[in-house]
Amino acid sequence: MKALVKLSIIIVNYNSSAFLKRCITSLYQSNPTTPFEVLVVDNSSSDNSVEMVRRDFPQVALIENRENIGFARANNQALQRCQGELVLFLNPDTMLLTGSVDALVEVMQRENRVGILGCRLLNEHGTLQLSWGKMVNLTNEFWQRFISRRYEKGNRLIKQYLQRKSRHAHHPHWVTGACMLARREPLEKVGHFDQNFFMFLEDVDLCHRIRKKGWEILYTPSAEVIHLRGKSMETNRAGALKAYRKSQLYFYRKHYGRVRWAILRIYLIGKFTLSRLASRLSYLITRKSRALDSYHLSKELLSLVTKAKYSADEITN
Repeated sequence: MKALVKLSIIIVNYNSSAFLKRCITSLYQSNPTTPFEVLVVDNSSSDNSVEMVRRDFPQVALIENRENIGFARANNQALQRCQGELVLFLNPDTMLLTGSVDALVEVMQRENRVGILGCRLLNEHGTLQLSWGKMVNLTNEFWQRFISRRYEKGNRLIKQYLQRKSRHAHHPHWVTGACMLARREPLEKVGHFDQNFFMFLEDVDLCHRIRKKGWEILYTPSAEVIHLRGKSMETNRAGALKAYRKSQLYFYRKHYGRVRWAILRIYLIGKFTLSRLASRLSYLITRKSRALDSYHLSKELLSLVTKAKYSADEITN
């Protein structure tokens, strides 16, 4: 049977049992015609994720880690074991709609120069979720967040622009790893995910390295997937925020060198210093625990950024 596998579907999980079950269930209910296998990598979950997969989905290949090794490294584990010439990376908080897998595979088969393919992500209630963008840098990050926030607040012009953009195939610099179909050949050529990313920006980095090898990144509206954005990280929001800043600093160090890394670091020190002061003042006035939590988180993030050191030795190309 393994020789017939054309598509490998990899899901990295950490304490997301309920979402993972919905994800895998939706996958099998979507009934792909493409021969596929499913691999779940569990990063030492403390909930019943492992037991649930064993009980409800015995056909799924389960990789159990004794510790949380992060998203990039866990995906690389599965890449060493999977059989498909195409690999679909899925977050556990996604739900596949009927025909979505086959639509992605069809586009990939038609577009021979595409190395990574992204789809149209939707929120739980069917609204559009921004899932593509330009290469991450100081300017593009600002505009990406500005557009995202204005869209979420209902800005009519931005909503119309993004809806129109999402209805047409185009070539962004990156697509999100929440649902990302990759061709095996370019993955092998770039050496898979950079394991220095624990979580966040590893998808942008992978897309960038694959583009540098001459392959294309493509967004297609022909496949739609529901993404419960952030739900799988709700149990440890503070940890996720710290992981993002670590990845952001490493990303700038890897792709932009010392000067722009230093500019980012100075900006973050100022940002978290002001946030710490504002949350402290808010707590003194309101005595609300939320303000105190914000103060402690800002303090931890400020410490993380202040202690960050520039070193080219750790960078993986």
